[in-house]
Amino acid sequence: MVNETDTATREKAGLVEPIATFLVATGLAAGLFWLARIVPFVREILHGAIALVFLLGPSYAARICRRPFDYRAAGLGFQPVRLNLRILALALATTWPLFLAGFLLYYGLLCSGSAPAWAQSLVAVLSPICPGWLGLRGFTLQLPAGFALLAISQVLVVALPEEIFFRGYLMSRLEERWPSRHRLWGASVGWPLLVSSLLFGLGHFLVDFQPARLAVMVPALVFGWMRQRSGSLAPAAIFHALCNLLSDVLHESFFG
Repeated sequence: MVNETDTATREKAGLVEPIATFLVATGLAAGLFWLARIVPFVREILHGAIALVFLLGPSYAARICRRPFDYRAAGLGFQPVRLNLRILALALATTWPLFLAGFLLYYGLLCSGSAPAWAQSLVAVLSPICPGWLGLRGFTLQLPAGFALLAISQVLVVALPEEIFFRGYLMSRLEERWPSRHRLWGASVGWPLLVSSLLFGLGHFLVDFQPARLAVMVPALVFGWMRQRSGSLAPAAIFHALCNLLSDVLHESFFG
């Protein structure tokens, strides 16, 4: 027998609010990005302004739609600490070797100069930084300038706001509409994880229209699984920031 309360909750938890909030937040982020290209002041505050959009967007949307949204209930907290640390260690151990191999394979193939003539235009779109590719022989471990400040910024200005918005708010709202009914390694998974990851990649692409940005849908699946497995945004936010830092270090070390 279908629970009438659950049915009423799902009917009330429509898709208009989360999808509209996603579109508005993405539109604001894109507007700020392109405005920053011509207005120096906006360029200076760009990352902080976009962070505020994702941090405050959920509360404003909830207030307008008169639906409760609690940041702590959405996972903003460090508890349970031990479980969070185990999940973070598992994610690092299983995904970073794959990411490194994929990085070397991707740029090694596209930037080797051996791509056929018909693919050159595609290479220019997917990997516009190919001219600076040094390859394994030219590799020198280099940290980006101001690495300590960059690390703090990646956590507080990039990863945390995005995790709050996409995994804390958006995925939770989708969960209300489409409750996850499957289990994967201890986490509830289903349409909310898939759709929120798709929107994460689409949102990145719609800001600067770089096709390669769609690839973030893959790590988004891991971020979402971590949120579902621990009940906290902390491991996903830290892992998110560490992945961004790893990418920065690799680009600094493999490109001249």
